[in-house]
Amino acid sequence: METDLSVSDVMSRRLITADVAQTADRLARTMAETQVGCIIITRDNHPVGIVTERDMVVKLIAENAQPSKVKAQDIMSTPLITIPPDKSVELALREMARRRIRRLPVVQGRKLIGLVSDSDLLSVSSELSEILRDVIRQNNPEGDMGQTIPDWEQEERNPSVFVQGICEVCQSFQESLENIDGTYVCMRCREELPFYQ
Repeated sequence: METDLSVSDVMSRRLITADVAQTADRLARTMAETQVGCIIITRDNHPVGIVTERDMVVKLIAENAQPSKVKAQDIMSTPLITIPPDKSVELALREMARRRIRRLPVVQGRKLIGLVSDSDLLSVSSELSEILRDVIRQNNPEGDMGQTIPDWEQEERNPSVFVQGICEVCQSFQESLENIDGTYVCMRCREELPFYQ
Protein backbone atom coordinates (compact mmCIF):
# COMPACT_ATOMS: atom_id res chain seq x y z
CA MET A 1 0.00 0.00 0.00
CA GLU A 2 1.34 3.43 -0.98
CA THR A 3 0.80 4.90 2.48
CA ASP A 4 3.30 2.35 3.82
CA LEU A 5 6.09 4.17 2.00
CA SER A 6 8.98 5.36 4.10
CA VAL A 7 10.83 8.64 3.80
CA SER A 8 13.75 6.83 2.13
CA ASP A 9 11.40 5.78 -0.70
CA VAL A 10 10.59 9.36 -1.69
CA MET A 11 13.53 11.48 -0.55
CA SER A 12 16.00 13.14 -2.88
CA ARG A 13 19.59 12.03 -2.47
CA ARG A 14 20.82 15.15 -4.25
CA LEU A 15 22.14 17.34 -1.46
CA ILE A 16 23.69 20.76 -1.75
CA THR A 17 25.62 21.82 1.34
CA ALA A 18 27.67 24.84 2.38
CA ASP A 19 29.72 25.81 5.41
CA VAL A 20 28.35 28.23 8.03
CA ALA A 21 30.96 30.79 6.89
CA GLN A 22 29.73 30.84 3.27
CA THR A 23 28.41 34.25 2.22
CA ALA A 24 24.80 34.72 1.17
CA ASP A 25 25.72 35.87 -2.34
CA ARG A 26 27.58 32.60 -2.92
CA LEU A 27 24.65 30.63 -1.49
CA ALA A 28 22.29 32.39 -3.91
CA ARG A 29 24.63 31.71 -6.83
CA THR A 30 24.81 28.02 -5.86
CA MET A 31 21.00 27.81 -5.62
CA ALA A 32 20.65 29.36 -9.07
CA GLU A 33 23.35 27.17 -10.67
CA THR A 34 22.08 23.92 -9.15
CA GLN A 35 18.39 24.89 -9.41
CA VAL A 36 17.57 24.03 -5.81
CA GLY A 37 15.37 25.84 -3.31
CA CYS A 38 17.52 25.24 -0.25
CA ILE A 39 21.04 24.53 0.95
CA ILE A 40 21.93 22.50 4.05
CA ILE A 41 24.40 24.43 6.19
CA THR A 42 27.19 22.50 7.91
CA ARG A 43 29.75 23.12 10.63
CA ASP A 44 32.73 20.74 10.63
CA ASN A 45 30.83 18.65 8.05
CA HIS A 46 27.82 18.16 10.37
CA PRO A 47 24.44 19.61 9.35
CA VAL A 48 23.40 22.48 11.65
CA GLY A 49 20.89 24.53 9.67
CA ILE A 50 19.16 25.20 6.37
CA VAL A 51 18.92 28.26 4.12
CA THR A 52 15.88 28.42 1.84
CA GLU A 53 14.79 30.86 -0.85
CA ARG A 54 12.37 32.27 1.72
CA ASP A 55 15.25 32.92 4.14
CA MET A 56 16.96 34.86 1.35
CA VAL A 57 13.85 36.98 0.79
CA VAL A 58 12.93 37.59 4.43
CA LYS A 59 16.39 37.92 5.95
CA LEU A 60 18.28 39.58 3.11
CA ILE A 61 16.09 41.37 0.60
CA ALA A 62 13.48 42.58 3.09
CA GLU A 63 16.24 43.77 5.44
CA ASN A 64 18.21 45.37 2.58
CA ALA A 65 21.31 43.49 3.73
CA GLN A 66 24.43 43.21 1.61
CA PRO A 67 24.65 39.51 0.58
CA SER A 68 28.44 39.53 0.25
CA LYS A 69 28.76 40.49 3.93
CA VAL A 70 26.12 38.17 5.41
CA LYS A 71 27.14 34.63 6.31
CA ALA A 72 25.07 31.48 6.14
CA GLN A 73 25.07 31.20 9.94
CA ASP A 74 23.34 34.61 10.12
CA ILE A 75 20.37 33.66 7.94
CA MET A 76 20.03 29.91 8.35
CA SER A 77 17.04 28.36 10.07
CA THR A 78 18.21 26.47 13.12
CA PRO A 79 18.02 24.09 14.91
CA LEU A 80 17.82 21.79 11.93
CA ILE A 81 14.70 19.61 12.11
CA THR A 82 15.49 16.18 10.65
CA ILE A 83 13.81 12.82 10.16
CA PRO A 84 15.23 9.26 9.99
CA PRO A 85 14.88 7.47 6.64
CA ASP A 86 12.75 4.62 8.04
CA LYS A 87 9.92 6.90 9.24
CA SER A 88 6.67 6.90 7.29
CA VAL A 89 5.67 9.44 4.67
CA GLU A 90 2.59 10.16 6.79
CA LEU A 91 4.75 11.01 9.81
CA ALA A 92 6.94 13.29 7.68
CA LEU A 93 3.87 15.18 6.42
CA ARG A 94 2.48 15.57 9.91
CA GLU A 95 5.84 16.81 11.21
CA MET A 96 6.05 19.39 8.42
CA ALA A 97 2.52 20.56 9.19
CA ARG A 98 3.15 20.74 12.93
CA ARG A 99 6.38 22.70 12.56
CA ARG A 100 5.21 24.72 9.53
CA ILE A 101 8.20 23.76 7.41
CA ARG A 102 8.48 22.58 3.82
CA ARG A 103 11.61 20.46 3.86
CA LEU A 104 13.07 17.80 6.16
CA PRO A 105 16.70 16.72 5.90
CA VAL A 106 16.97 12.95 6.26
CA VAL A 107 19.62 11.81 8.75
CA GLN A 108 20.78 8.30 9.56
CA GLY A 109 22.78 8.30 12.76
CA ARG A 110 24.62 11.61 12.41
CA LYS A 111 24.99 11.34 8.64
CA LEU A 112 22.94 13.47 6.25
CA ILE A 113 21.69 11.13 3.50
CA GLY A 114 18.82 12.95 1.80
CA LEU A 115 16.14 15.60 1.78
CA VAL A 116 12.39 15.23 1.58
CA SER A 117 10.17 18.15 0.58
CA ASP A 118 6.45 18.73 0.69
CA SER A 119 6.34 18.45 -3.11
CA ASP A 120 8.02 15.00 -2.88
CA LEU A 121 5.33 13.93 -0.44
CA LEU A 122 2.47 15.54 -2.38
CA SER A 123 3.41 13.53 -5.44
CA VAL A 124 3.30 10.19 -3.62
CA SER A 125 -0.37 9.34 -3.48
CA SER A 126 -3.88 10.67 -3.50
CA GLU A 127 -4.51 8.34 -0.55
CA LEU A 128 -2.80 10.95 1.63
CA SER A 129 -5.48 13.54 0.90
CA GLU A 130 -6.71 13.83 4.48
CA ILE A 131 -3.21 14.52 5.76
CA LEU A 132 -2.67 17.05 2.98
CA ARG A 133 -5.87 18.83 3.99
CA ASP A 134 -4.46 19.06 7.54
CA VAL A 135 -1.26 20.62 6.16
CA ILE A 136 -3.28 23.19 4.22
CA ARG A 137 -5.54 23.96 7.18
CA GLN A 138 -2.59 24.51 9.51
CA ASN A 139 -0.86 26.81 7.04
CA ASN A 140 -4.07 28.76 6.38
CA PRO A 141 -6.45 28.34 9.35
CA GLU A 142 -8.79 31.18 8.28
CA GLY A 143 -8.89 30.31 4.59
CA ASP A 144 -11.52 28.47 2.63
CA MET A 145 -10.40 25.00 1.68
CA GLY A 146 -12.04 25.12 -1.74
CA GLN A 147 -11.29 21.90 -3.55
CA THR A 148 -9.55 19.42 -1.31
CA ILE A 149 -6.64 18.21 -3.40
CA PRO A 150 -4.76 19.53 -6.42
CA ASP A 151 -6.29 18.55 -9.76
CA TRP A 152 -3.72 15.96 -10.85
CA GLU A 153 -5.23 15.62 -14.29
CA GLN A 154 -4.76 19.32 -14.99
CA GLU A 155 -1.21 19.18 -13.65
CA GLU A 156 -0.41 16.32 -16.04
CA ARG A 157 -1.78 18.34 -18.96
CA ASN A 158 0.12 21.47 -17.91
CA PRO A 159 2.97 20.63 -15.51
CA SER A 160 3.74 24.30 -14.78
CA VAL A 161 0.35 24.77 -13.08
CA PHE A 162 -0.41 23.30 -9.67
CA VAL A 163 -4.04 24.12 -9.00
CA GLN A 164 -3.81 24.87 -5.27
CA GLY A 165 -1.46 24.61 -2.34
CA ILE A 166 1.01 26.57 -0.27
CA CYS A 167 3.25 29.13 -2.02
CA GLU A 168 6.87 28.29 -1.21
CA VAL A 169 7.80 31.98 -1.04
CA CYS A 170 5.06 33.68 0.98
CA GLN A 171 3.85 30.48 2.70
CA SER A 172 0.17 31.30 2.07
CA PHE A 173 -2.50 28.98 0.71
CA GLN A 174 -3.34 29.82 -2.91
CA GLU A 175 -5.89 28.50 -5.38
CA SER A 176 -3.33 28.66 -8.20
CA LEU A 177 0.41 28.02 -8.06
CA GLU A 178 2.94 27.87 -10.85
CA ASN A 179 5.83 25.41 -10.82
CA ILE A 180 8.96 27.41 -11.64
CA ASP A 181 12.05 25.22 -11.71
CA GLY A 182 10.59 22.92 -9.06
CA THR A 183 9.34 25.69 -6.77
CA TYR A 184 5.59 26.30 -6.42
CA VAL A 185 4.96 30.05 -6.49
CA CYS A 186 1.76 32.10 -6.39
CA MET A 187 1.15 34.72 -9.07
CA ARG A 188 1.74 37.63 -6.65
CA CYS A 189 5.17 36.35 -5.60
CA ARG A 190 6.06 35.55 -9.19
CA GLU A 191 5.37 39.15 -10.21
CA GLU A 192 7.02 40.78 -7.19
CA LEU A 193 10.26 38.78 -6.94
CA PRO A 194 12.87 39.51 -9.61
CA PHE A 195 14.48 36.06 -9.53
CA TYR A 196 11.19 34.43 -10.62
CA GLN A 197 10.68 36.65 -13.66
